[in-house]
Amino acid sequence: MPKRQSNTVTSTVTTGEKGKIAAVADKSADAQPSRPADSHKMDVDGDEEMGEFEDPYEDEVDEDEVLVEHNEDSDGVDMMEDGQGDDTDEESEEAAEKKRQVYLPGDPLNEGETLQADNSAYHMLHNMSVQWPCLSFDFVPDSLGNNRTGFPHTMYAVAGTQADRSYRNQVLLLKWSQLHRTIHDDLDDEDKDDDIDDLDEDPILETKTLRHQGGVNRIRALQSHDSPLTASWADTGKVHIWDIKKLMDAFETPGAVIPTSAQQPLFTIASHGSVEGYAMDWNPDGRLLTGDCSSKIYLTTRRSDTGANFVADRNAFRGHTASVEDIQWSPEEASVFASCSVDQSIKIWDVRAKNRSYALDVPNAHDADVNVISWNRKARYLLASGGDNGDFKVWDMRKWTDPNGRSTPAAEFHWHKKAVTSIEWCPTDESVLAVSGADNQLTLWDLAVELDAEEEARHKEAMVGSDGALRKVPAQLLFIHQGQTDIKELHWHPQVPGALASTAATGFNVFKTISV
Repeated sequence: MPKRQSNTVTSTVTTGEKGKIAAVADKSADAQPSRPADSHKMDVDGDEEMGEFEDPYEDEVDEDEVLVEHNEDSDGVDMMEDGQGDDTDEESEEAAEKKRQVYLPGDPLNEGETLQADNSAYHMLHNMSVQWPCLSFDFVPDSLGNNRTGFPHTMYAVAGTQADRSYRNQVLLLKWSQLHRTIHDDLDDEDKDDDIDDLDEDPILETKTLRHQGGVNRIRALQSHDSPLTASWADTGKVHIWDIKKLMDAFETPGAVIPTSAQQPLFTIASHGSVEGYAMDWNPDGRLLTGDCSSKIYLTTRRSDTGANFVADRNAFRGHTASVEDIQWSPEEASVFASCSVDQSIKIWDVRAKNRSYALDVPNAHDADVNVISWNRKARYLLASGGDNGDFKVWDMRKWTDPNGRSTPAAEFHWHKKAVTSIEWCPTDESVLAVSGADNQLTLWDLAVELDAEEEARHKEAMVGSDGALRKVPAQLLFIHQGQTDIKELHWHPQVPGALASTAATGFNVFKTISV
C-alpha cells in the first residue's frame, strides 16, 4: 500500500487538517445540557422529529416528500473558559487556543459543557429521521453517473423497518436530494466568501413504501442500475426478492401509478424454514447467498437476466456450528465467498464444491462472535472482520497462515469499546476502512498511515487528558463521527467518492468528511 504521514493527532480547532476529530467540548457560558455531537434534529416546523412518513399504512405503496433540515445551531469550536466568550482580546484568544483539547469518546464533560458538531470537519452532514428504526439499508445504483463530486448530491437507498407490530413493517425506497455542502454552516454570513455557490436550502427526502410481513433483519440491493433487485431477510425466516425498478421510475413521474406486480415480491426463498437470519449478499451475476441463525447457508440462483425465474437450492453449505452473521462474495473469484459466525470463525467457500464444505478456515478469528466482514474491492486479497468484543482485524489472503500454520491477521485494532456492528472498505481507496460500533462511534481508518514522531510531538499537549495522562490514539485513526445512538450499519456510496451513510436507532446520517 502507498504510505503517507499521519495527521490523526490534530486539534479540533485547526480547520482543514485531515485527522480532525469531529466533536468538541463547548465551554461557553451559555452552554446547554450535554447532548451527543451531531444529534440536533428539527423539521421545518421546529419539532424534534424529522422526515416522519405520513399515513404509511394507508396504501400498499405510498409516496411522501419531506423537507429535512440539518444541524444549524452549532456554536462552533469555542473552547474558552466560562465568562470569556465575549472577550476578543488577542492575548485571551491565544490563551484559549492553548487550552483547547481534542475530545475523545469517553472523556468526561463538566457541568454546563455540551458537544457540538464541527461543520468544518465535514464537506456535507445531514440528519434524517424515519418513523421506525431501520436495522439495515443499502445504496441503490442510479443513472446519474459515477465519480460525482459536484454539490448538491442526489442518492437512492433501500431500507427495512423494525416496527412495533409485525404487520406494520415496510421496505422503504428512499430518494435523498438537494444534499448541499455544509462545511460553511458555522460561519457568519459576513465571513463567507462571495463565490460560495451553496444554496441555503434544506435537503429533500422522498419515499416509496412496500408492505413487508415481519421485521427486516437485513436488506441488500443488487448493484446494477439496469436490473435493480433488492432482497430482504425477514424475521419470519423468509427471504423476499423485490424488483424496485418501477418504484425508482415513479420518482421521476409525479402521480405515477405503481403496478400491483411491483407491490409483491418477485420470489420468496423458503429454504430456511422458519429460522431467521442476517447474513446475505448478492453476486453481480444475480446469485444470492443467505445464512441463518442455525448455521446453514443457502444459494439462490437467477436463471435469466429478467423476470422472476429464481431457483432456491435446498442443499445447504455446512461447516459453521453457530449462527452465520455475515456473508461476502469474493470480488476476485466469482464462485468464492467468505462467511463469519458466532462460533468465532471465518470460513472461505467455493460454491462449486460438491460436498458443500468450506475450503479454508480461521477457527478462532476473534475471541468473541464475529459479527461482520468486508472484502476489499481494490486490494482483493484483503478481508476485514469485526468482533463482538469491539476489535477489528484485517486478513491478508496471501498470508493466511504463519510458518507454524496458525492464522494471523495482518493488522488488528482495539479502539471500539463495544461490539463492532458494521465494517466496510472504501470503494475508491484501498487502504481506507469505515467501522461502526455499539459504542455510538463511526470511525474512519487509513491503514497506510505510519506514525510520524514530529506530528505526534506537535499535538502532544492537545492529547493530554483532564487527568494529566497522555491519551493514546492509533496513527491510522482518521476521523471519529458521533451523534447517533445504537449505530447498526454503514455504507460508502458507490458513485459519490467519500460519501457515507449510517443507520441507527435515531435515524440516518449522510455525510462526507474532510478526511477522505
